[in-house]
Amino acid sequence: MSSEGKKHQGSIFFPLADGRGLMFLLQGIAEPPKSSGTIVREIPCKRSHTELLTVNNWLLKAQRFHVLIEMVKPERLDPATSIRGLDYLEVPGSAKRDYKLNFHSHKEGTFSAKVTFRNETTQEFLFYNVTFKSTPPGVMGTIELVTPVRQSTAATVTVENPLSVPVTFTTDCRVPEINLPPQITVPAQSEGTLMFEYQPLKSGESSGRLTLQSADLGLFQYDLLLRATPAVSEKPLYFRTMLGSSQTLSAKFINYTRQKTEYSCKVDNADFHVEKMVMAAPGSQGGSEVSVEVTFEPIQLGESRAVLVISSPLGGDYTIPLYGSALAPKPQGPIQIRSGSTISIPFKNVFLQPTTFSFQTDPQTFTVKQSEAIRPKKTHYIAVSYEAPPGGSKAPVAGRLVVSCPRATGTAQGICWVYYLRGVASEK
Repeated sequence: MSSEGKKHQGSIFFPLADGRGLMFLLQGIAEPPKSSGTIVREIPCKRSHTELLTVNNWLLKAQRFHVLIEMVKPERLDPATSIRGLDYLEVPGSAKRDYKLNFHSHKEGTFSAKVTFRNETTQEFLFYNVTFKSTPPGVMGTIELVTPVRQSTAATVTVENPLSVPVTFTTDCRVPEINLPPQITVPAQSEGTLMFEYQPLKSGESSGRLTLQSADLGLFQYDLLLRATPAVSEKPLYFRTMLGSSQTLSAKFINYTRQKTEYSCKVDNADFHVEKMVMAAPGSQGGSEVSVEVTFEPIQLGESRAVLVISSPLGGDYTIPLYGSALAPKPQGPIQIRSGSTISIPFKNVFLQPTTFSFQTDPQTFTVKQSEAIRPKKTHYIAVSYEAPPGGSKAPVAGRLVVSCPRATGTAQGICWVYYLRGVASEK
């Protein structure tokens, strides 16, 4: 290549047959070389890329090239982007060798550079024009989370900060069941960890995307594959009462929805009763406790089992096992009756069908109607009268009322309810 302001000098001589000759003076200008190539690449940001630049040695002997990377656009790289390679490259005579140019950018943008390979002894050189377009980042990875309904599981994401200053990332995830801090700060030239939790309210599979955004390091994206397995049963309730009586206990569950929610309640056994609907207040981060009153009113002796299902489109489904034990009726009383008066004793037909009950009293000083048909689940008042025995004695008289189902079949057969009576003299 010609030096600035100077030309290459030369001459050529042609000898003639008559002994004379012709000589010409030559001048030439060797201009700088044209680009060895223009390279344009699109690279997703957050991804490392290596570009191979072929360097040809036009001499018969080896050359050692000094490599200079000059930014064209922008004129200066920010710390989140790097274009670099080795400082020197040696190429044997009349041979070629690939030079590795490494590119990495955390943010989107267009970066153009001129890469020059110069022989420092002769100042001869060749160069490439290289443009890297850093496109929006793809997904950095996929995170799979599996947990039973209403139980939480955690996962972590590690983010590297190559800068010399701390970097703050804002976080975002549109999946309601994902709980994560609004932002994290990663110290300079170190790694930071984002921990988040998955706590589903309904079973099934879903997906989502977790993003971390920083003005200095751009966007980080992760795909989430989420699977909620069916919930385990809540704590069971155990009931124990006599046939003809009832027992009420509170079934409790935790509502995790962040808004006021209405739950429907269903039970699969006629021995148990519950309100059809219950309203739950908005749950906090740890949820809020809700109580549902469950009544056990058996219709037969022995053990009963049921499942209480509490469900809501928002809050999901809860299952609570119910265990009931129905005992034979115990005698009640004594119930006091004054001579010449009548009292009413409440008695409920606990069965699911109309049933005729017989009533018997003894001794004969107590009187009662012999039988009565009572509708299912209805309370009947048994009228019992007392007349003191003749003779004027004021001593109390002990008696009893026996309620039975002589014509009943199945679970009601052989069951008796006994009420002890105590007849006393009138106040006159």
